[in-house]
Amino acid sequence: MFVRHATLDDLDALASVEAACFPPKEAADIESLANRIERFPQHFWLLVNPDSSAGDTCFPARLEDGMLVSFINGMTTDERDLHDDMYSCADMHDERGAWQMLFGVETAPVYQHRGCAAYLMRRVILDTAIAHRSGIVLTCKERLVGFYESFGFIDEGVSPSNHGNALWHQMRLTLNDDADEVTSDSIRRAMAETTSYLDHNGTSTGQFRVLAQ
Repeated sequence: MFVRHATLDDLDALASVEAACFPPKEAADIESLANRIERFPQHFWLLVNPDSSAGDTCFPARLEDGMLVSFINGMTTDERDLHDDMYSCADMHDERGAWQMLFGVETAPVYQHRGCAAYLMRRVILDTAIAHRSGIVLTCKERLVGFYESFGFIDEGVSPSNHGNALWHQMRLTLNDDADEVTSDSIRRAMAETTSYLDHNGTSTGQFRVLAQ
């Protein structure tokens, strides 16, 4: 499997996975996804399986280069907290923003419970560290708080968001000199899993302030 960013050619597959992972009131519609891709394609991370088996084809998430396994997306901004307007207004994206917001961490049903989302999340954490951003912010249901804590995210309590009329917890991963060992380990694992970063321009852990301790 490999990771790449999104293009509009991926839209139908992305919409299929989005609809499978979220209730209708919470899922982004195809127009919202298109607006996000047009505004911040580099902030979509797609995990693609180029060698999909016949059993995978029952789910309508085929791309030109394989099957869409999992994807993560979200804008960057200087605002510290994720609020509901961000989901529908892609123009709020600021490429120089300090914080990477995440709107969804989604895996196609046939690939769930195989570690795919965790693999992709580590890649997002690595890319955010490479970009020298302050960190990552997302909201999640209470049952997923422990999953995100395993990467070093801190639960900041119930979010004021009422996206989809649901109760959300805001989670924050801070990438600075005080980042804990859990966060640092996530980045080390992502570097080990992503050989292109290790091979390109002599990348090493010393380039990232959260690992330079």
